[in-house]
Amino acid sequence: MNAFFVSILNAIHSVVNNYGWTIVVFTVLIRLVLMPLDYKSRKGMRKMSALSAKQAELQRKYGNDKEKLNRKLGELYKKEGVTPLSGCVPMLIQWPILIIMFGAMREMTNTQTVNQVFQYLIHPDALPAMDSWLWIKNVWQPDSPFQSIVPSDRSLQMIDLNVWKTVFESLAPEAQNAITALVSGSGGTLDFSSKDTIAAIIRAVSLTDAYKSSMVTVSGWTNVQALFFSFSVYQKWNGLLILPALAAGTQILMNKLNPAQNGAPAAPAASDQQPAPNTGKIMMIIFPLMSVYFCLISNAGFAIYWVTSNIVMGIMTVAMNKYLEKKDARDPNWDKNKRVSSEGSVK
Repeated sequence: MNAFFVSILNAIHSVVNNYGWTIVVFTVLIRLVLMPLDYKSRKGMRKMSALSAKQAELQRKYGNDKEKLNRKLGELYKKEGVTPLSGCVPMLIQWPILIIMFGAMREMTNTQTVNQVFQYLIHPDALPAMDSWLWIKNVWQPDSPFQSIVPSDRSLQMIDLNVWKTVFESLAPEAQNAITALVSGSGGTLDFSSKDTIAAIIRAVSLTDAYKSSMVTVSGWTNVQALFFSFSVYQKWNGLLILPALAAGTQILMNKLNPAQNGAPAAPAASDQQPAPNTGKIMMIIFPLMSVYFCLISNAGFAIYWVTSNIVMGIMTVAMNKYLEKKDARDPNWDKNKRVSSEGSVK
């Protein structure tokens, strides 16, 4: 399946000729494909929300008899034509698709990164062509002034050996010879079954003038200590932290539009029970912070996906909510349920 999604990405890139916009278009298409599942999930959650007061009433009446409470709740769900998982199942179905999509994006990121690294050895005196997007100089690196336009040693070591081998074998023979000539200890061939070969390639790249010029930091801003970490500001910085900020902002917006999906409180428990902790407010703080963190440690391509996905989902959420509100307004039973929910008891 990864290959299928990668082929879609490549097809989009062949048209738009920019990887940043390729990811934008790809993300919009994915959200459109998943929209029917989003709609079913939202519709199911609205139905369950309308029954919250009736559920609370049953809990107050039968809270001490769990068996009878479960039976009454089952009768209520059957009568109203809903299930407790009606809002969750469509969301769970999406996960395999999203996981495969992330795998495809990671595969493309690693492939393009390795290709750029090999270009340093093919043309040691010239910077390779970068895949830029708006203010970002290289979409395969994080959107940050604390990140150079070139990948770090650590990030290169994490790329699978098969990716290095596949990219190398796709190069022209003269390009392969140029790379092999600069990798010490290669003996005229590169063995991509060993991590030692990758380490040798990284050492060779780090010695090229083009790579060294990309790693120059701003005077006075090298390994600056801040609390428990240090950072450097690079002369050839890769971004301005705009995508991490947008990720946090759009995540806050999504939390407000989808409180039920972010730990909003459920129906009140029986009066003799202790109230459950309200995790909703906590999650509404944690999710934006997680968005910033992931976009800071991931390449800008991932951050572009994250922000685009939040924007598209926000627009869809508003549109679907308005549609469902108009649809529910024509249903007398829904109006009754809403009135019951707001009053907190069954009339």
